[in-house]
Amino acid sequence: MKKIGLGIGIAALMFFAGCSKQPNLENAKMQENNVTTTQQQVINKQKEVTQPESVNTENAKVEEQNLTSTTITVSKMQNNQQFAKKLASIVIYFDFDKYNIRPDQWPKVEKLAKLIKENPSNYTVRIEGNCDEWGTEEYNYALGLKRANSVKNALIKLGVDPKKLTVISYGELNPVCTAHAKWCWRLNRRDNFTYLP
Repeated sequence: MKKIGLGIGIAALMFFAGCSKQPNLENAKMQENNVTTTQQQVINKQKEVTQPESVNTENAKVEEQNLTSTTITVSKMQNNQQFAKKLASIVIYFDFDKYNIRPDQWPKVEKLAKLIKENPSNYTVRIEGNCDEWGTEEYNYALGLKRANSVKNALIKLGVDPKKLTVISYGELNPVCTAHAKWCWRLNRRDNFTYLP
């Protein structure tokens, strides 16, 4: 009896093993379609990466020109600022009640002429004549103008274009020092230079 039961058990086992589920062909086809669709999506994305969209070359050229123009403008501004600082750093001093250029100030005039001639931009240099507090306001205004014109004429003789130069006198109204002492008055008898774009 045990042998028969064992034999039936083996037979049943073999029967159920042989009757396992048949594969679902519809599910297999759907999975294959899903894989194909996914592969197609990957291929399309690769095409998007490898084939860039058409570029509007006109806009690109305009943007490049604008960038170049901006770069040049910034560069000119920086150069002009440096030039203005160099001009402002030069100060020519005069003796009491005089407007002729002292021998010790000539190297500054020559440096100024070289600086102006080396900068080809379109600009003007304002030569500003100043005086100490001695004398009347009218007298000091006239003396400041003579000092400015003295340097202007020297610059023209050194080859500076007269169109790049303009003069003004502040007389005694623009002191750099206000102490009532000889050392201070010496600092106020001067010409300054300002860059005008």
